[in-house]
Amino acid sequence: MNIKTIVFAIFVLAGTTSCSGTYHAYYDTLQIAFSEPQDASMTPEQVSASKIDVMSVKRGERPTAIMALAYLENGQHKWVSGDNAMLILEKGRVVRTLGLDKNLLYLSNTESDPLKTLPLQSTASAWQRSADWSEDEYGYPIRSSFSEPRSETLHILNKNINTTLYVESLDYDAPADYIRLNREWQNFYWFDKQSGTLVKSTQTLSPVSEAIEFIYVSRIARLN
Repeated sequence: MNIKTIVFAIFVLAGTTSCSGTYHAYYDTLQIAFSEPQDASMTPEQVSASKIDVMSVKRGERPTAIMALAYLENGQHKWVSGDNAMLILEKGRVVRTLGLDKNLLYLSNTESDPLKTLPLQSTASAWQRSADWSEDEYGYPIRSSFSEPRSETLHILNKNINTTLYVESLDYDAPADYIRLNREWQNFYWFDKQSGTLVKSTQTLSPVSEAIEFIYVSRIARLN
């Protein structure tokens, strides 16, 4: 059973336990999430009316996609897209992927991720973990540290959002596959100053991965 079938079953179940209006709101959002392979977008009104959380995702040069929150389990947010991809995040960090050309299978030491303490803790310590990948690639060590935060204003959904930006510098201390490549890169995280909510991030999972931009449009719609 593929991801699309699983998620459709979830919304059918929601329809059997909720009122008709709620079911149609779920279904309408799912239709947007499973839109044609071109730049997808939602109006502020559509985002506010959605009964499930959605986010805008752009991977590399691919069209922008809308992803729907299918599960919230054990502190992990599991988002699905119309092209049968699933991204699993913990406190905004991608910890696993499904349906990509190369998938992140496992990330160790996530309980020590400094991202989980931001922005309540204004500075973040260094962090070490290892990553397992599809195609029998296991135990690649990653080190990262965070810069001092700086202010930046974002304009999303017709809102000016005053944010605190943290830049994460990463080093892939890995043998063989990446020895001749640039093993250093950066991730970016924007938190709303007033609420402390993560509203946007740009993450690159490895030196040979495409950057993924996440915009949490449902969270932004709920900001005052």
